[in-house]
Amino acid sequence: MDDRLEHLLQELSVAINESVSGSEQIRSVIAQIGGEGFEVLLFLNATIAILRADERALSSRTHMNGKVESGFNAEDVEFLKSMRISLKR
Repeated sequence: MDDRLEHLLQELSVAINESVSGSEQIRSVIAQIGGEGFEVLLFLNATIAILRADERALSSRTHMNGKVESGFNAEDVEFLKSMRISLKR
């Protein structure tokens, strides 16, 4: 991996962390849990896959009927649903 790509991935990591830590909703829920007498330790693990633009094996494609074809398996879809993320377009 070249230095530029490594730097961009580090920037992405920082942006994700700032998004989570800056979320008013997350802070609010953590405060509510704290109000119940618990301490919250939040650990997130993100897997980031990168493909060259010409390697489209896992990329999403939208068909004429609007259906999205993706490289997600059933477990991926269930996880996304649990995070309230929809694959519908």
